[in-house]
Amino acid sequence: MTLNVTQPCQEEDKVSNLSTGGEFITEAQLYFILLSIIALTQVFSIGGMITNSINIAVFVKLGFNETSNMSLLTLALSDLLSTILTLWGTLCITPGFSDAELPFLPTEIAQLTGAGLSMLVLRCTAWVTAFISFERCLCILIPLKVKKWITPKTTTAVLVAIPIVTIVLSIGMYWRWNFVWKFLPGRNATVLGVKVVNTPFLDLKEKIENIIFGLIQPIVAFVTVLVCTVFLVVYLRRSSQWRKSMASAGGKTAGGDNSSRVKLKQNISKKEEKVVRLVTSIATIFMVCYTPNTLMFLNMAIFPSFSLFGQHRNVFILLYLVSVLANSVSASVNIFIYYNMGTRYMNALRLMFHFDSEDSVK
Repeated sequence: MTLNVTQPCQEEDKVSNLSTGGEFITEAQLYFILLSIIALTQVFSIGGMITNSINIAVFVKLGFNETSNMSLLTLALSDLLSTILTLWGTLCITPGFSDAELPFLPTEIAQLTGAGLSMLVLRCTAWVTAFISFERCLCILIPLKVKKWITPKTTTAVLVAIPIVTIVLSIGMYWRWNFVWKFLPGRNATVLGVKVVNTPFLDLKEKIENIIFGLIQPIVAFVTVLVCTVFLVVYLRRSSQWRKSMASAGGKTAGGDNSSRVKLKQNISKKEEKVVRLVTSIATIFMVCYTPNTLMFLNMAIFPSFSLFGQHRNVFILLYLVSVLANSVSASVNIFIYYNMGTRYMNALRLMFHFDSEDSVK
């Protein structure tokens, strides 16, 4: 979905403002807010393109001996593509660009090349995040068996299957939206645009897809990440309490061998705890930033008037762009989590910018 903020709604009978009691935000207020959100989104998108490019380079340098590096690399690739598409989509609805005499209609072309693809990538990001969280839960629940189940080959298969399945299930979007050439009398020019194909079959198909991919899929992914994150938070608290009790017991127990074993277990627990904290932080940011998107589709399913041409059009547009901004933030900030919580990542990054020697990453 792509919105043209430079043009007020033309369907007077379908849209009302605060004075009529049907809308909460007027067109003038919405215009100013949307321009601010679009500008912020573009800033975060550009920043995300830079940070995710760095993330990709670092994870490639670290190698793929650990399956977690493979998952985080895939997440960085997904976030990079997401920020590129978001930047393009918001550029197409920016005043000046959308009104320019281009050989294509920006607000229409962005339907397929911006917003549509961006939502597809967001679904991939959601499932990759869910897989990362679930994998870490397995490492805690069945530490002795997880390495037999979650191997590099298994991880690769899952990470490749996620985008393939998502693309196959979402490709139907392009049955309804087609690229066509349109003649504009005002400009006396033929430009590339988009035509919507309306048939009873496609109408029914779109309703089913909206329920599955717009409502069920994001909620399932969100709940999966939520449950795994809650489990990881509980584990962190118990791990912290265990280390404190072991430190206290180790200090009171005589004998060097016992003290060494206690310290070894504490070091192992600390290393695992760092990884869990990293995954928990990534999952928490994802959930916070994914909430507006989930709320938007949930409201669309419950309230028919909550749509682009419904009674509450202005609130719908606002929530849509807030969700786009939140997604761009989520795709941009992971580098700070990796740097502060991943020692090997930090060392590799410092080496890449020539702050440290080669020995620091080994």
